[in-house]
Amino acid sequence: MSKGLLAVAIFFAVLAFPLIFNATSAVTGSTKSHPALKQGKGEKCVKDTDWMRRNHMNLLKHTRDDSVRGGIPAGESGLAGCVSCHPKRGEFCDSCHSFVGASPECWQCHHYPV
Repeated sequence: MSKGLLAVAIFFAVLAFPLIFNATSAVTGSTKSHPALKQGKGEKCVKDTDWMRRNHMNLLKHTRDDSVRGGIPAGESGLAGCVSCHPKRGEFCDSCHSFVGASPECWQCHHYPV
């Protein structure tokens, strides 16, 4: 009977390990949610920081489509607006993309405007 209880205890310990590990690492601050970036040169971004972390690629795509296909000038929400505050791609774009393991294909054909 004790072997059965031991097996059940081990099963639940293995099952609960990921939950316990994630809960304790969030409390101790051992995981980083985003890389440390230098402050941009502008006073504020087009949108708030959390929104930009999640949606900047969609903003750039829609702005590109409006500009290229519709003839609507991109303005400050286009790539030129980003570059005016974040001139060094390596310190900004590449830093975040490396952190999350993303490999945008933009820079294979295009250059980062400076």
